[in-house]
This record gives sequence, C-alpha cells and structure tokens, in this order.
Amino acid sequence: MRKLSSVTLISCVLLLFLLPIANPCARQAAAETNTLKIGLITSVTGPLAPAMKSIADAAKPAQDLMNQRGGITIKGQKYLIEVDAEDDQSSPPGGIAAANKLMQAGIKFMIAPQFPPINMAIAQITEEAKVFRMKAMGIGKDEIGPTTRYIFYATATTLSIPVCYDFLVKNYPKVKRIAFITPDDPGIKTNREITEKEARKRGLEIVFQETFKVGSEDFYPLLTKALEKKPDAIDMIVAIPLWSAGIINQSRELGFTGPVFAPMMGDIHILNAMLNPKYASDVFHGGADVLSPKMTPIVKAYRVIVEKQLKTTLNMDHALVLEGLYPLLQGIEKAQSFDTDKVVATMENMKSIDTIYGPGKMSGQDLFGINHVIYRPPMISRIMNGNIEFEFVKE
Repeated sequence: MRKLSSVTLISCVLLLFLLPIANPCARQAAAETNTLKIGLITSVTGPLAPAMKSIADAAKPAQDLMNQRGGITIKGQKYLIEVDAEDDQSSPPGGIAAANKLMQAGIKFMIAPQFPPINMAIAQITEEAKVFRMKAMGIGKDEIGPTTRYIFYATATTLSIPVCYDFLVKNYPKVKRIAFITPDDPGIKTNREITEKEARKRGLEIVFQETFKVGSEDFYPLLTKALEKKPDAIDMIVAIPLWSAGIINQSRELGFTGPVFAPMMGDIHILNAMLNPKYASDVFHGGADVLSPKMTPIVKAYRVIVEKQLKTTLNMDHALVLEGLYPLLQGIEKAQSFDTDKVVATMENMKSIDTIYGPGKMSGQDLFGINHVIYRPPMISRIMNGNIEFEFVKE
C-alpha cells in the first residue's frame, strides 16, 4: 500500500475542515431546519384510558411519518414536526390542565381530545387564546359551530350515518324496525337527530330509544326492554368497542339475531376480538379497517412505523392521531403562516384537502353552520362469520 505524503495528508485534513464551507447550502439547510410543536390531548389515566391510551402512544409514530415525508415548509424554511401529548386524566378539569400546560409551552396548534365533554371544557380557554384545535373524529354541534372559530373536525361521524343506512337497506332489506341504544353523552345529540331523519327517510320505524350510562357493562335490563319491542336491528349511533361488544354479546344471548351497527364503533378488529365467535356476524359501522389491503398508501406506511416502534398491531385509535395531524399540517403549509387566524381562513376556503383515506373536501356549512368539517371518502367495515370485510363506498 502506498503511503500518503505529508502534503497529501495535510490536504486531506484541510478538506475535512473546509468541507462544510465548500458546501454552504447543506450547512444552511441544517441550520434552518426548525421544529413545529403540535399539542395532543388524550386520556392516559382514568376510566377512559383503556380506550384512549393508543392515541397518546401514536404521537411519535405520527410525527415520524410526517417528518419522513419532509415535514412542512413555510416561506422557504423547513420545519420538522414534534407531537407533545398531555394526559387529560379522563376528566374536564384534567383536560383544562393539559390545555393550559401546552399553551404555557407556547403551542398554538392542538389535536383535540376525543371525548366530547373534555373537548367542550377546554373550548373557552383555547378559543380565547386563539389556539387552533383539530379533532380527529367529531360528533355534534355542541363542539363546533359559528361561535367556535378555532376548531375543525378531520371527519365527523354524522357523515357516516347516511352511508350506514344505505348499507343497511341494501344488505338487510327485511329490516323495518330499529332500536336505538346509545351512551348517555350530550355530545351525540346531533347524531341522534340525524339518525332519526335518515331512518324515517328510508321508511324505517324507530320502536325503542334509551341510553346507558358511560362506563356501563351490564346491558341485560336495557336490552330486555328493547327486545320486547321486537326490533329488526339495533343502532348504537356511537360506541367504543367495550360498549359495542357488551351490547352485541348480550343481545345475542337474549336471542336477537338482527344486525347491530353504528356510524362509529371503534376499531373493527378490536371489537371482533371481544365478541363471542358465534355472535361475530352482521355487525358493521362506517369506520376504517386500517389493516385492510385496500387501505391507502399513507396508512400502510404508518402501520409499518407504528408496529415497529410500539411493538403492537396498528388500530384505528392510532390512526386518529395521523387523521388529525395530516390535514392540520396541510392547512398551515397552505396558509404559509403560523398565525392561527390565517390558517383558519385558509382552511375554510380550501377547494380540496387530502385525508389519510383519500381525497377530501371542506364541508360543514349546512349542518354545523361553519365550513370546518372535512368530508373524507365514505367506507364500511363489517364483521361476518368472524371475518372482517371492508370497502370504500362509491358515491
């Protein structure tokens, strides 16, 4: 091997020191890469934690995917994303404390808590501070409207109601009588009103309407009363897998064989795993099967990151973080500003916007009185004979 001369060696050393100077663009790009912090409020402790903790767990995978895709660029400057999660302790006071902590850290953009009472509790302080909140999956008018300028829904369960009823009529033509069994949550009032209209529009009769307390596990007394009215189908309107599984298993034990459905019931795979296998049929909702081979490329890429980092299977609650974060970042980048008033005005007037489930558009004026709801591609997930069926619905 030939030895380097002293001159060559000195030249190599100088080159190493001069390389950053010789490549000023690289050095400038590194120096100009900043961080945009996004707040995330969800339940890590308290009674809602079993259903909501996956949202907090997904904060880093969501930020990492967005950073792999380049972050965002504002006025020529690149920003990487950091998602900071705070625990609302499953309560409105905890939500207020979490929101205050994020605001004290200077955070002006947040992914709002999913549980409506907590999101409603933080509304006043976040609206006054002009903090932009994107709720991944919204429900009703109590959380959003002309008086709440700084909140958007990345999607709304109300948009899935007509899709579910079209699916019901097409696939279960013998269904004529519907029982509503819903959680005692003021946030679902809008969904209940729209569901009644959609059912009656299709000539269906509502024969039973009652609520259960949040946290209930024993549904036998309520179901016994409902089944006395001889319904052909049960609509839960909105539910998490724990409630859905309880109602499905217990209604089947009482002899009910008709379809059980809702615009949203949480992750379809988690729900399926909680069902008695002999009862795992004729259950559907208007949500995504995030594990479906029909899923979009961005969700498939997200699944790889989630499953690598968290050592668990991707579920729909993980996807909620990305579902809220993705359009929020598009709004900021389109506005080319971190001024929340400018971002709000920009998003209200966007002709189109991408969602993690495909091309979307801004909507909400007719129902909510404000153009703050993203309409995503409609979909149906169904459990039949223990198997998951999924499809994007053609409009």
